[in-house]
Amino acid sequence: MSQLEKTNENQLQAFDLMGTLPNLADAKVIPADLTSEYWTPTQSGEFKLCFFQEIKNSTYTDEQTGETIELPCVVMLEQTSTGDLKTIRNGSKRLVASLEDALTTSKIRQGTPLKVEYLGKQKNATNAYQSDRWSVKPLLVE
Repeated sequence: MSQLEKTNENQLQAFDLMGTLPNLADAKVIPADLTSEYWTPTQSGEFKLCFFQEIKNSTYTDEQTGETIELPCVVMLEQTSTGDLKTIRNGSKRLVASLEDALTTSKIRQGTPLKVEYLGKQKNATNAYQSDRWSVKPLLVE
């Protein structure tokens, strides 16, 4: 069983701060970073090998208007080359919609390994704007 499975299954430890606390100098670091970063690919072909975590709203401030907005984001755990896990998010409407559909139809669930690849921008058929295109493929771990 991997450290990720153990952590998700048992949740992270917590201690009563008013009670006797253990010595943290002897504690083991779990290889998962709890901070997250927003992934903004710029080149076609950029990809992430990751575990699907969830779709949830993230709060952002529009730099031009100063307005705070709620943006639905795909949240994924990326495995780094050293095996550590870090949380990444992306709010592309097409990516979110694709993964919402896959989640609703039970094609994926929390923990599903995926290859998420950015395919570049494509002109919209209904207006003059461009939208990000994506490829999302499940991974088979043997």
